[in-house]
Amino acid sequence: MNKVPDMAPDADSEQPAYWSPDRVRHYYVRFDAEGELSFACPHALIKFYGGSSGQGATTAGGSDWMRNSLMDIVRRAEAIGGARVSEGIDPDTGEIYLIRVYPDEHGYSAFIERTPESGTLMSSAEQMVQSLFEHSPDAVYLLDLKGKYIQVNASSVRLSGYSAAELMRRDFAGLIVPQDLPRVREHFYRAAEGVAQSYPVRIIRADGAMRNFIVNNFPIFDRGQIVGVYGIAKDVTSEYVTEALLRKSISLLEQSQSIAHIGSWEMNTKINRMYWSQESFRIFGMPPTRDGHVEHENLLKTVLQEDADRVLDAWQGGWRNGSFQTECRIVRPNGEERVVFVKGQVNAADSSRMTGIIQDITVLKSTERQLLESEQRSWSIIHHHPDGVCALDMDGTLIGANPSMARLTGYGADELNGQSYSMLLTPSEAERVARDYLNTTDGVELERIDSKLQRKDGKVIVVTNTVVPIIVGGQRVGTYVIIKDMTDTLETEELLRKSDKLKVVGQLAAAVAHEIRNPLTALKGFVKLLQTQNANAKLPYLGIIQEELSRIEFISSELLVLAKPQVSRVADVDVREVLEQTIMLLATQAVMNNIEIRLGAGEEQAYISGDGNQLKQVFVNLLKNAIEASGPGCTIEVTIRLNEGELGIRFADQGCGMPEEMVKRLGEPFYTTKEKGTGLGYMVMRRIIEAHHGRLSISSRQGVGTSVEVILPVRMPDPSTQRVPAN
Repeated sequence: MNKVPDMAPDADSEQPAYWSPDRVRHYYVRFDAEGELSFACPHALIKFYGGSSGQGATTAGGSDWMRNSLMDIVRRAEAIGGARVSEGIDPDTGEIYLIRVYPDEHGYSAFIERTPESGTLMSSAEQMVQSLFEHSPDAVYLLDLKGKYIQVNASSVRLSGYSAAELMRRDFAGLIVPQDLPRVREHFYRAAEGVAQSYPVRIIRADGAMRNFIVNNFPIFDRGQIVGVYGIAKDVTSEYVTEALLRKSISLLEQSQSIAHIGSWEMNTKINRMYWSQESFRIFGMPPTRDGHVEHENLLKTVLQEDADRVLDAWQGGWRNGSFQTECRIVRPNGEERVVFVKGQVNAADSSRMTGIIQDITVLKSTERQLLESEQRSWSIIHHHPDGVCALDMDGTLIGANPSMARLTGYGADELNGQSYSMLLTPSEAERVARDYLNTTDGVELERIDSKLQRKDGKVIVVTNTVVPIIVGGQRVGTYVIIKDMTDTLETEELLRKSDKLKVVGQLAAAVAHEIRNPLTALKGFVKLLQTQNANAKLPYLGIIQEELSRIEFISSELLVLAKPQVSRVADVDVREVLEQTIMLLATQAVMNNIEIRLGAGEEQAYISGDGNQLKQVFVNLLKNAIEASGPGCTIEVTIRLNEGELGIRFADQGCGMPEEMVKRLGEPFYTTKEKGTGLGYMVMRRIIEAHHGRLSISSRQGVGTSVEVILPVRMPDPSTQRVPAN
């Protein structure tokens, strides 16, 4: 408690007698939380703590009574945790003092008031206090312990928008924003208990506008008792707006730097400190420091060893030359390697400062590397392409050629560059190729040109030219020409044509053999029927006929080459009539297997344009397959339907069905689901249907059956068109 603060008045200053420590009336002393003296106003220091001109403050002089009284009051304030007020008479001087001690955020504040003598001093002090109250630019007001206004100054009226009378009729709560009111009430109650308060608050003016204030509240003492709260409110709305705009600007800057991956920095050589923005820390993978400071020496340690000397030279050169820029690789604390671009410039007004940017260019460098690799891959494709590749400008002049082009033409690469492409063509084709393909400006459609190329040795070869436009910035600036030697290809095509002739002979044999099998099926059925009706063997020759028919069927099965069918006779075909003939033809085989065939067709006419015999061949194959797949007692449904210009003929059996994998394989060469099948029947059917511009749809479920639908385009019968019935 006897510690003397370092706040002695200026020893050399001459204090006017009017303001001497013995004439002033108010003194101020502050103690810390441990009760030690931490501050004293100059007059209190001299009067109570023995400070004097030319000497340091000591505790030997001054007023022992005042020091002891202050110690006692502070201890009592500590004991009760609140304010204490006491009156006393200095026994040495007979002066009467009123001492007020109340806790604040730093410890305890003591206000000492000496009872004034009658005269001008009291009047002057009161006038000064009143002037301060009336003319303060801040709102100054007095509240009773219930929070009602007792007195307000002119600034309170101006800042609140209410008249003095209106304010006197209400308490402070009516002006506070509802969200702030609980907190403000707590500050008011603490001030009313003797603890000074300072806090921000938002009020609502009489016109409804919201304003921001900083409020300071102090207790009002009267004869040692707290009778009210003194308030000073400063309007800081403009400061808040400025701070908000500043925070917004800083936020936008940080967001912009984050998006662009560009951080900022400043180096001050006077204090040897470097400051970074938030993005700079993020680029280096470091946690931001509280003040943005980073050690310059530690920064260099993050640079990859191979780049460190170069970066240091650039940095030092920047201070000499006024600016620098460099790229380097850094290693983040987690071991990740990044590439950064650093640029700095010395401050023109202060050569001890340099500001600059740090940009993370890792992605940019990766993109550049990918572009370079892409260019190298493109060059590699052209350079190593087995066909000749050359580049032409818009005039048809060669500006580049790969090694294959040189080998193909017999010219060297240097000889080709600068020559006209027409030089490589025969005179009869040079003009056509240049006019129709090389000088076009659309540059969109890829062209293939067959031409004759004349080599350096005079030999003429047949080539195919693939013309590819060179597009830059949306405009055609040239042409790539890929030249393929067609000599080997032409020879191969000739061999294929010879092979096709042999294939046609085989296909014709296979077609004839397949056509024989359909009537054979009918003949075998009738012979079997005759054998059944003549069980007493009165006709022994029927067995011989059956054996010979089986032999013919076996021989026809050996011909397994398929020929593509063509629609030979085009006429209006009555599909219903063809179906009835087909069912009649295979009715015997169905009866023998105890299978019923049902034909469901409407009354409307069902005509198509095509070959009736070929359609009959298709229907016979489908119905025959349905009979073979069905068991005794099953029914085969044959229906005809018309739908939006299409005719559908559907064959549905109740056989064993097929798995999905088997249905997908139907149509493959020589693939069959029958033990003695050849795989030709389905292929012939499909080719016939396609020749009639139709399609075939198959659905099958194992254990349920198979449904095959032939869909053909409908044609209404034309009286002028010959109608050819199926035979």
